[in-house]
Amino acid sequence: MQVRKTLETLTDTKKEERARAVQGCFERSAAILKQHHSVLLPFHALSRAQGHRLESNEELVEVCNLIQGAGYDHPFEGISPGYVPEEDWLPFLKYVKHAPNLNPEEGKDYIDAAEQWRQDHGYPLPPDDTDFVSLVEKTVVR
Repeated sequence: MQVRKTLETLTDTKKEERARAVQGCFERSAAILKQHHSVLLPFHALSRAQGHRLESNEELVEVCNLIQGAGYDHPFEGISPGYVPEEDWLPFLKYVKHAPNLNPEEGKDYIDAAEQWRQDHGYPLPPDDTDFVSLVEKTVVR
């Protein structure tokens, strides 16, 4: 009985820790967007907020949904699902964060990387890439 109670306490503690990590990443992203919204896209803010350090793709999805729920564009808008499927978000974010020739914190490097990601993983070209083209235009304007 005592072992079970200890395990439940540890599980609850871990859940609370992960919930704080998600909330913290969201709050950092939102603060960055609030300060720099005219020049940054939500993906840039998510990268600056260290989203790649989250432990699971599910946590990243939750942060992205919170960002969108706060009134900003979704960080993966324009590149998901066609270029980077949802289940690849965390690996993709880690990839662009650490790749030597990419800067995911400004500009359109991450958009170019999404196209390369699609090709490298053998994903088909999306039939309607209107959102992708719109995203490219947004980064050029900013």
